[in-house]
Amino acid sequence: MKHLLCIVAAVMMVSCAKPETQESKTVEHIYKPVYTDNFKISDPKNVLLIDQMHKTLIAKDFKGAFEMLDDSVVFQLGTGQTLKGKPAVMDYMEKGFSQVNIKNYQVEVSFPVVGENGDDWVLVWDTADIETPDGKSVKGRWMEGFRIKNGKINMVNQYEKFPVK
Repeated sequence: MKHLLCIVAAVMMVSCAKPETQESKTVEHIYKPVYTDNFKISDPKNVLLIDQMHKTLIAKDFKGAFEMLDDSVVFQLGTGQTLKGKPAVMDYMEKGFSQVNIKNYQVEVSFPVVGENGDDWVLVWDTADIETPDGKSVKGRWMEGFRIKNGKINMVNQYEKFPVK
């Protein structure tokens, strides 16, 4: 955990540093990113959108959560399942989140970035205890990328791990 926080702190310090007065240095990648490169810190308000979405889901305020979704939203879930379109995502969220209670939700890392292609993302590492209808509880960990378009969540790319010890 300390190691992860040190890495995030280093990234934040570098991204907030004054731009170099000389020509920017480039790095020759071993594996060239195919999506985009040169991410920069973006609008912190995007983090609040994601925080609010989590808050509404934990409170089972599904209508509030749905208002934050773009009509063409795509969810790539940690289970390998892909959901396309707001109706499919709404159905999944309502069915899944109404059956469980989310407790001890914590955000470990959350920061907004924008790529050279103009796409805004919020990158989140979070954990929670998931209480199932039978009263059992399991700790989960997620790494999620939320793409924001026109103030709405347009895509979620999620990785998950259950149980976490």
